[in-house]
Amino acid sequence: MVDKNTGFDFDAVIPRQGTGCSKWDGVEKVFGSREVLPLWVADMDFAVPAAVTDKLIERSRHPIYAYNTQDESLYQAFIDWVKRRHGWEIETDWILVAPGVVPSIILSILALSEPGNGVIIQPPVYPPFFASIKDNERVIVENPLIENHGHYEIDFDDLEKKLADPNNKLLLFCSPHNPVGRVWTRAELSRVYELCQKYEVAVLADEIHHDLVYAGHRHTVFASLGESASKQSVTFMAASKTFNIAGLNFSFIVVPCQRRRSLIRRWFTRLHLNRNNLFGVAATETAYREGEAWLNCLLPYLEQNADTLVDFIQCRLPKIKVTKPEGTFLAWLDFRAYFTSAQALEQFLVYQAKVGLNPGRNFGRQGEGFARINFATQRSVLLEGLARIEKALQALK
Repeated sequence: MVDKNTGFDFDAVIPRQGTGCSKWDGVEKVFGSREVLPLWVADMDFAVPAAVTDKLIERSRHPIYAYNTQDESLYQAFIDWVKRRHGWEIETDWILVAPGVVPSIILSILALSEPGNGVIIQPPVYPPFFASIKDNERVIVENPLIENHGHYEIDFDDLEKKLADPNNKLLLFCSPHNPVGRVWTRAELSRVYELCQKYEVAVLADEIHHDLVYAGHRHTVFASLGESASKQSVTFMAASKTFNIAGLNFSFIVVPCQRRRSLIRRWFTRLHLNRNNLFGVAATETAYREGEAWLNCLLPYLEQNADTLVDFIQCRLPKIKVTKPEGTFLAWLDFRAYFTSAQALEQFLVYQAKVGLNPGRNFGRQGEGFARINFATQRSVLLEGLARIEKALQALK
């Protein structure tokens, strides 16, 4: 139903089958069953802001889709957005553009470390973090998060030990954190910065979920902690999660340190990644200039979905442990009271419950017995998925 006050209808189910989308059309390949309800890939089942659609239609009517360039207005739209939403002032010269956050992370690892160097991560964490390090001949160094009744914190004592090793050159930092949903406080970020500065370790800050934060929490850009922190870090941002345009493959890298920026740019040139998707450019600028009202209405809907998810589980499936995420549209479900092996849990979800969640073990060994659920969908779809899990668990008794 369309909200009379906003004009947005996030409850409207939009069929996505047959559009070539990974989330819906890829379920049989990924899960081995067409009957699975997909609640996995981190995109949303909502229509993008109308202004973005209109802009893409307008641009598509021009019959030439040739090489494009980025003009000053794109950078200014991004700069204005980040300053308005997060209070961080970016200079145009700091910005590099890229075909996505993961490629940007990989290029930054290649540029700022050598084969055999250690890169610190904080599992359970986004699976491509592992591959970005291992596939590029660097060493994965784990600083596991501490879990306390579903609430995750940074193990600063262990982090300092890992940072003190001179072979460890980078901290790959997820903020807000995927999958546990933490929005790190300013105090936590300041402690990370102090330790990284002490041991001269650069911070690669994946902040792609920076706009998706709920009431009572505030995202602090790591680089905004001060001039020294900004020069110690590389920040990855995009409109892709915020506005559901990940398929247009466009992102930003913000690198205040001129030396590090030159090293990263050299890798872009070496791999001929200097060109970007012209539709991604158009959609991104339009989203930042005309999509704020849409986002301001989306966030309460997502938070209501998070509340619905947590209430359903706590009232009807209390053996599953879940903590309401502070940010992102992802929740981290603990099934360990039901299953003693990761394989048994995964088989249950696909073949008994018929829901497609991300297996927890993909996020590191700390994720065994867990699963990640994406609640950025219509509430009716979310409730259907939860009802399937409930029914299947009842059948186990």
